[in-house]
Amino acid sequence: DDEEEEEVFGGEREMRTTNTNTNATTTHRSKRGRRKKRDILLACGSLLLFSNTSSSQKEEEAFAAGMMDFTKQSQSTFQLGPLQVTLQRLRTLRNDIFTSLEEEEGKEGKKNEDDTGVVVVKPGSEEAIARLRNATLDCTSARPALEAYANVRDVCTLSIVLKSVSKKFATEEARERARERKDETVQAFAELERKLRDVNASKEEIDAEFENSRASVKRFAESVLEAFDFSDEEEKVKREAFPDLFS
Repeated sequence: DDEEEEEVFGGEREMRTTNTNTNATTTHRSKRGRRKKRDILLACGSLLLFSNTSSSQKEEEAFAAGMMDFTKQSQSTFQLGPLQVTLQRLRTLRNDIFTSLEEEEGKEGKKNEDDTGVVVVKPGSEEAIARLRNATLDCTSARPALEAYANVRDVCTLSIVLKSVSKKFATEEARERARERKDETVQAFAELERKLRDVNASKEEIDAEFENSRASVKRFAESVLEAFDFSDEEEKVKREAFPDLFS
C-alpha cells in the first residue's frame, strides 16, 4: 500500500512538474509573442512616421520651389516691363522729332501737328528734353516732381531695376555685367540728350544716337533676363512676352 501511495504521489509530482514546465513555456512564448508584436508595431509606426515626415518634407520643398518660380516670374516681368516702355517711348519720340525735321525742310510746312494728328517735337526745345526724360524714366534727369528727392537718391528707373535684380537671383558675374550695361545705357541716353539740345544736329546724328540708346536698352534687358537663370523653355516664353526687347 505504501508503494502504491508513493507511486500515486510520484505521479502527481511528475504531473505538477510537467504542468509547471508547460505553463512556464507557455508564459515564455506568450511574452516572446507580445514582444514580437510590439516590435512589429514599433517598426510600422516608425516607418509610418518616416513616411509622413518624408512626404511633408517633399511637400515643403515643392512649395518652396513653386514660390521661388513665382517670384522669379513676377520679378522678371516687373523689371523688364519698364525697359520695354522705354523702347516704345524712344521710338515714338524719334518719329515725332523726324516729323518735325521734315517739316523744317518744307515737306509739310511749319505747324504743331501733321495731318494725322501726331504731335511733332523740335530738336533744341524743352519739350524734346522733357519727352526724353519721360522716355528714359528719369535717367537723363529727374522730372520736376522728383528733383528734391533726386538730391539724396538715384531716381533713374534703370538703377532701381539693377538693384532689384542683384538682390536675390544674380551671380556676382551676372550682377557685374548688368551693372556695366546699365551704365552704358545711361551714358547713351546722355549722348542722345546732348544731340537733342543741339539745334544744329543733323537727322543722321540724331538717328545714330537713338539707335545707340535702343541697342543699349536691349543689351541691358539681356543682362536682366540672364540674371534670373531661367530654363531654356522659360526664357523662350519670357522673350516672347517682350518682343520689343528681344526681337
